[in-house]
Amino acid sequence: MDAPLCPNCGMPIDKVVDVPYGWWEWTGAKYEPKTAAIGVDVAPWVHLGCMGELRRFHPQNPVEASPA
Repeated sequence: MDAPLCPNCGMPIDKVVDVPYGWWEWTGAKYEPKTAAIGVDVAPWVHLGCMGELRRFHPQNPVEASPA
């Protein structure tokens, strides 16, 4: 069975992280704060591939098989 697709980038959600407070990325000169939040309230789950929030996703929800 394939992983569900990310609503942000369309790639399979094969890794998710719980990052409600954001993260820091190295820019080549310094670290800059980043966040996956579109608004003030942050979805707890983020697709590691694109760092887009997964508001309706939870990794413990059942995954349905994709139609063939």
